[in-house]
Amino acid sequence: MLETVELFAAVPAEIRRDIEAASHALEPRDGSVLFRQDDPADALYAVVAGDGFVRIAAASATSKVLMVEVFRRGEVLGEIGVIDGANRTAQAGIDGRVRLLRIPRAVFLEALATTPALGLAMTQLLCRRLRRTFGLFEAASFESLEVRLAQQVLYLAAVAGRRTAEGVRLAGRLRQSDLADLLGATPRSIITILNDWRAGGLVAYDAGRGILTLQREEALRALARRGEVA
Repeated sequence: MLETVELFAAVPAEIRRDIEAASHALEPRDGSVLFRQDDPADALYAVVAGDGFVRIAAASATSKVLMVEVFRRGEVLGEIGVIDGANRTAQAGIDGRVRLLRIPRAVFLEALATTPALGLAMTQLLCRRLRRTFGLFEAASFESLEVRLAQQVLYLAAVAGRRTAEGVRLAGRLRQSDLADLLGATPRSIITILNDWRAGGLVAYDAGRGILTLQREEALRALARRGEVA
């Protein structure tokens, strides 16, 4: 199973087999919670199959939610607490059908300590995720909500979009509240932007089913770069 997971691709096959033998597979229900913010970080999770996603979100003391990331097949999650030994930094929820491999913390740390290829791959993975975090922080500091929404939907299209006759359809359900959670915004402000985009033919949005399709991708890219529609 781990052969298809990027983090473990360069790890010797016998090490992957040892890790798999000490782990177990899960197929959580759509809409269920894998772990909650502040839970003990007792395992790393690898998404090994399925066309669904695991959504990572953080909540404030007032229950305001910020969606941090979306992970799909071939990716891992839960690495921060597993490495530093602290509690979970965010909540993980299941969207659609996924198959996960739950790798116990002790098993992963032993492999990390004894397998240089895994250590290098983990370092590179953390660097990529840190760069994205810096990018989100920069955008939150300097860009308008509309520009930030354009950047986020383009990111989701790149990692999990499907090209159709109507445009690039984003995978999973994206209700107005979900789109608001991408940016820590209110659903009302997101609805206003979506209505403007629909009027301009940039997107098609089925609010009932939570389906967002990017129809004028290049125009959205221009908006994400310069804050204006091409």
